[in-house]
Amino acid sequence: MLKSMTGFGRWKGRFPGGAATIEVKTVNHKFFEMTAKLPNSIATLEDKIKDIVQKKIKRGKVNLNLVYEGVIAKDEKVALNEDLAKGYYNALLKLKKKLGLKGDVVVDDLILFPGVLAREAAEEGILKLWPKLKVVLEKSLGELVDDRLREGRALHQDLYRRARRINKMLAVISKRAELSVGEYRKKFAEKVKELSGGQEIDAGRLAMEVAIFAKNCDISEEITRLRNHMDNFLATISQNDEVGKKLDFIAQELHREINTIGAKASDFRISKHVIEIKSEIEKIREQVKNIE
Repeated sequence: MLKSMTGFGRWKGRFPGGAATIEVKTVNHKFFEMTAKLPNSIATLEDKIKDIVQKKIKRGKVNLNLVYEGVIAKDEKVALNEDLAKGYYNALLKLKKKLGLKGDVVVDDLILFPGVLAREAAEEGILKLWPKLKVVLEKSLGELVDDRLREGRALHQDLYRRARRINKMLAVISKRAELSVGEYRKKFAEKVKELSGGQEIDAGRLAMEVAIFAKNCDISEEITRLRNHMDNFLATISQNDEVGKKLDFIAQELHREINTIGAKASDFRISKHVIEIKSEIEKIREQVKNIE
């Protein structure tokens, strides 16, 4: 079943000593990309979190927000990042000098910068907390995947309906293509007879003109390729896999073939259906960009 790249999942878990809430949101993106917002005290878990997320989400931009309530470890303490504080201090001095500002740089200024003061938890406390956070993470990802699947089902229905409409119009184009050569032969003969004062056109000349018209307007190969692409498209949207990139490629091929048919066709009714098919393909191309 198709999966949309757009979705949202949220889960809050309570356990002895605290609680955690994880929200995960995904949007369209060509590749997998993740941004995580975690408390400083458990920032070391980001790689573990990313590994689990990437097993569930193959493509899309992921925004994850984790809120933790509680104490991670009994021996939790406040850590000072001296190097970072010195860097901010020197930068502020330089800025004061450049702008001609008065006053001293004090500790109160420095501790407001992110990362200067951070809670530091014992590694043992984080290791004990991880299994609990993992459960919350997997629950929130489950909500996200379900949301993406729901939208994926809607996308499948929409794409299937558009594909059927294209196939119906393609069948009409195929029939019209067979009739147009005969109609051209009849109209050409009548036009020559009218212009020549009722004289019949030479049979050889007529056959040559019709042959040239048929060659220039032959769209049988394009119709065959377009039908094959449509068969491939319908088969692909029913696969249980990450097919977004493949569908995007098929849609490009559909667009190329229908453009060629439009350029070669001289029949008004064929041209009308070509325009309608182009419109459907454009909508398909927009939709597949949202598929994982």
